[in-house]
Amino acid sequence: MKNILITGARGFIGTNLISRLSQNTKLNLLEVVRETKVEELESLIKKSDLIYHLAGEVRPNSNDSSFRESNLNLTELILKLIKKNNKKIPILYTSSIHSDISVNEYGRTKKASEILIENYAKINNVKCNIYKLPHVFGEHCKPNYNSVITTWIYNTVHNLEVKVYDRNIKMNYVYVQDLIKEFSDCLDNFSNEIYVESEYIYSTNLGEVIDFIEEFKENANNEKYIISKGGFKGKLLDVYKHYSRLK
Repeated sequence: MKNILITGARGFIGTNLISRLSQNTKLNLLEVVRETKVEELESLIKKSDLIYHLAGEVRPNSNDSSFRESNLNLTELILKLIKKNNKKIPILYTSSIHSDISVNEYGRTKKASEILIENYAKINNVKCNIYKLPHVFGEHCKPNYNSVITTWIYNTVHNLEVKVYDRNIKMNYVYVQDLIKEFSDCLDNFSNEIYVESEYIYSTNLGEVIDFIEEFKENANNEKYIISKGGFKGKLLDVYKHYSRLK
């Protein structure tokens, strides 16, 4: 039995990862949430064979203190507890493309966390993967939080106003289920490279996204409406159907 520690267990990516990994009877999932105390976290780390470090503050309207506490301070604490207990645990960390820009505290704390994990991996000769993620969309993401796709789909399904300020803004997206597949593959096969980019990134613009969503609504009751399942549009439709069922 392999013990897998997951921080941010109730979050968007964490919820989807746990849903997938819980199907594997050879895994024991150890969940870390905001309410987890330091003593409990240390106890879980002692048991852990691998850590998915997914926790972090992502809301644009959060203050600098929240970014430091949830992004950097938690990473420092995890590494401190690993060292204290003489462990060498592989870590998969979800960072962001915004860490390379670092124009705000979100980007700066993500970058600082990357450096901490990179140093930990090199000093201890342990494999770690840092995923520098673009925008992630998919099931179980909260509307009016930090995902324009989720907010637009939610508003469209509930006949609320959808605001599009600039259709020409270019975006890169990764579908959460594609990401979860990659993460689950890391159980036995970490990349030799510390910094990893998802294999499944879709380039689009906001105008195309909203056009697809409006098309889905127009064809909601059209039994003949069929599109390819493989690409961005097909995966966006799956997410639209998910939120339609929750209405």
